[in-house]
Amino acid sequence: MSLSSLGLTAFDETVYRDLLHGCQAAAGDPDALRAALERLAALDLIQFDPAGRPSAVEPEIGISRLIRRRLLETSAEQRRISAAWEALHLLSAERRGPDRTVTIERIDGADRINGRIWSLALDAHEVLSVQSERQRPHPGRLPAYLQRLQEGVRWRTIVARKALIDPALMDYCITLHRAGDLHRIVDDAGQQMVIVDRAVVFVPSEPEGGHRSALMISQTGVVATMVDLFERVWAHAVDLEPHPEPGLTCRERQVLYLLASTDKDEVAAREMGVSLRTYRRHVAELLDRLGAANRFQGALLAKRQGWI
Repeated sequence: MSLSSLGLTAFDETVYRDLLHGCQAAAGDPDALRAALERLAALDLIQFDPAGRPSAVEPEIGISRLIRRRLLETSAEQRRISAAWEALHLLSAERRGPDRTVTIERIDGADRINGRIWSLALDAHEVLSVQSERQRPHPGRLPAYLQRLQEGVRWRTIVARKALIDPALMDYCITLHRAGDLHRIVDDAGQQMVIVDRAVVFVPSEPEGGHRSALMISQTGVVATMVDLFERVWAHAVDLEPHPEPGLTCRERQVLYLLASTDKDEVAAREMGVSLRTYRRHVAELLDRLGAANRFQGALLAKRQGWI
């Protein structure tokens, strides 16, 4: 088995194997040996004692760490290559001449839209999003999503309150919120958008177009206007967890949001998938917990405590 895919030469590998087995490092050209030891040290595969004698790091630690590092580097390289599609688009526009530079592109199909947004977001420093319906990313993209949040990318999401009626989706949003994709809630999300690095904005091509078709706009004035709109909505939105209540269950959260967003019990019961009687029992138990005399007071107290 060769370790060349991890950046080791054949001689580097021989030196590492010798040290791993407690043997003297491979004999030969002293300069070549010194260079190999330096490369191995840079890769954290060997360490030196106070006397300057080298010893091998256990492969379960050193090699596995190097594999993870190489996988991250490969992933970053793939993202850089994907970004070349955007450079191709710009170069094609420049070739057509400065007066005909394309700053608006229509993209059809949910997969193509999400793919284009994702290719830009992976290398972005900031992503701003307004969603009337909170959608989970493709399962294969979720680890990279969380990795980017861990790396410090600034991600903010505004989502409509009605999108959080589903307890599972609510928990998913809380997970992302705590990981760094800060969520805020509004009663009406209004204009859907995704803004990447304040340079490109994606919006539906039609008011009711949903996720079927989108416009990718890079015109500076339009993007600046959409950023300003986002910041205005963000300033008046409610934090997803302003004061988290550890004892609040998924079911209680769902009832709270239905109380705040639904006028009729019959509609709320259908949303929860329970009978009208069961829904009203949940409401009564929640009001009792809040110490509220009626539903209006219950909603008021819940908002005051930061539960919704």
